[in-house]
Amino acid sequence: MPTPLAPLEPLDLQRDILDLREELQMSLRRLEARLRRLETRGLEDDNGDERVEMKVEEKLQPDHRGAELEAEDVISKQTMQQSDHLSEQEGQFQFGASAWTFPFVIGLVPAGRWDVTFSILLLLLNLGMQAAFTIIISTDDFRGIPFWHQINYAKRWRISMAHDYQYLDMAGRSLVSRVCAMDGALILSTTQASLVEQINSFLGLQEGEFEVPFFQPGLLLCMLCILFWSLCVYKEYRNIWLGLEVVWQIPRSDQSIFRDNTLRSICKVRFKALLFTYLARAAIATLLLGAGIQWLAGTTSITELMLNCVALNAILDIDEFLFAGFTPISIQLAVQNLKPVKMKYSRRRSQLESFGLLILLIGTLLLPYFLLLQPLAESMIAVKTELCGGNQTFVVGLNSETQQAIALVTKTGFDAPNLTITELAVDRHTFDTRSKEPYPYLLYFAANALAFDQNLKRDMTAEVTQWGLCIETEVLQPSGPLYGDPVIQPLVKLMLRNAAVSLGVVDVDAIGCADLQFLCSLPDARLLRMVCGSTCGCNNPYASAWHKVPSQGCMPACLQYATAQLAASTCEDRIVAEEWELSWNIYSDAMSAFYSTEFSTSTVYESLLNLSITMKSTGCSALKNPNFESEIMTRTRWCEGHPGLFRPLAGQCPVSCGCVGASPLPVYCPISCANVTSP
Repeated sequence: MPTPLAPLEPLDLQRDILDLREELQMSLRRLEARLRRLETRGLEDDNGDERVEMKVEEKLQPDHRGAELEAEDVISKQTMQQSDHLSEQEGQFQFGASAWTFPFVIGLVPAGRWDVTFSILLLLLNLGMQAAFTIIISTDDFRGIPFWHQINYAKRWRISMAHDYQYLDMAGRSLVSRVCAMDGALILSTTQASLVEQINSFLGLQEGEFEVPFFQPGLLLCMLCILFWSLCVYKEYRNIWLGLEVVWQIPRSDQSIFRDNTLRSICKVRFKALLFTYLARAAIATLLLGAGIQWLAGTTSITELMLNCVALNAILDIDEFLFAGFTPISIQLAVQNLKPVKMKYSRRRSQLESFGLLILLIGTLLLPYFLLLQPLAESMIAVKTELCGGNQTFVVGLNSETQQAIALVTKTGFDAPNLTITELAVDRHTFDTRSKEPYPYLLYFAANALAFDQNLKRDMTAEVTQWGLCIETEVLQPSGPLYGDPVIQPLVKLMLRNAAVSLGVVDVDAIGCADLQFLCSLPDARLLRMVCGSTCGCNNPYASAWHKVPSQGCMPACLQYATAQLAASTCEDRIVAEEWELSWNIYSDAMSAFYSTEFSTSTVYESLLNLSITMKSTGCSALKNPNFESEIMTRTRWCEGHPGLFRPLAGQCPVSCGCVGASPLPVYCPISCANVTSP
């Protein structure tokens, strides 16, 4: 019979239970530690777990009372170490499909000798092309002269050509006004017109604006293009930096080892070759960055900015073009099959890099704006001010005989209602087929080139002299001998229409001399006085004396009518109150037109006004006064007349002019006074 076990004492049983309890608690703590590691680290290898467990056990075994606290310290320290480990991120660097990658595989992959040689040539070609493009873009010959040089060119153009009277168009507009209005019909100064258009488009200016607006489309687009180009270069920088980091991590040995599409080790020669290619690549990218920004900032055509930006980016892609189009298949496949290289990236490094990139981005936006674009906008405003600022509506010519610079106020605007007589004539003759008359509506065609040149240069005196008749009396009036003549009357009507249009009358289809009588006294109504001599008073010896001379349009034949009428009348002072009043009312206007000077603000105006008042109130007797017998400005005696201004007043005031009893009779006196003796 087996000996029965002795019953356990209560104390021994209690001690065994406590030991089992402590062992169970330690097992639970170890399990908890492993769960925490799994939660914070993910999957952990078994060896690491065992080391942690051993450390925990070693700490827990010596002293059961402090085991729990010491285990928690160990777990906390291990967790912190694992957290630091987790702050490092692991990524992959993928080799690019580029000619720059050739040094990684050339001589290490199975390829023919010719493939290797040709690949090396492609690498050198890539380096040479990018370097050549960089050098060319960096030269001043490529970028052109700085825009601020245009200020001097614009100033020279404005003072030497823009206001030259030779460049007036048919409408009488100056060249500068057409350029600044961006007239599409220009054949001269098209460079300046294009420049004005570029400035307006770039800065968002209207035709007459010279202040930089808030929204500047060209400036904004230029900033976007510079930013886009900079991002392209920064992308290249990052690829270069990561590539250098990969090269630096590859173990170096006496011989390069390439296995499983991975470069296991690298020799010194290949290392230096790779280092050289990356440094050359970085140098080219840096030079391209600066030259590209300067080129874009100097592009003033808003339509060319995007094209230039894309063209710059194409330079950086030359290596990819060569790889895709010319690389031998063996080398191409070897590059494409290169396995990505694992890289570690710490959180601190990522933070520092983000901060550096932020500074770089801000600098990319601010530096080009303040150093390049803002000065460009100021130069553009200065150029436009030189080209189009100030007064545009005048032209200047030099009279070499008198050595005076003569100016003329020109027309503005391009609206149809403001067309000049020449524009209306061309427009009507070009497109109007309604007229059935033998002569065009407003154009007089010369018989040949010589006649054209003579008619173009002939002055009014020569024009009226070639006519041996008084047009209105002999052609336009029903009683005239040439009324209804099929050749002369259409020509006279053409002249009448020209006279009306030149004075601003629009509807001239059925107009006659009587309809235009209110315009006869105007200084510019020379052609009207030529055609309508009777209505305008050329054949009336008692009409206003102003402009009743051949140089102002009165036909010699009409003036002879007036002379004959004086010869048949008595030799006595005789004035028509209405005509006499009109003569002195237009005195100052006639003198202003003759001298091309406004006398209303001159000190001489008061003298002109006083003489007019005296003449109107006193009549012919005022001519006897030595203070009033001569015109103030020309010093011509009123009685004798002025060949460019007025006919002699002796026809109206023969007695006051001393014609009675004069021997011999002055040529300006009426013949009727020849046989009259003084009382």
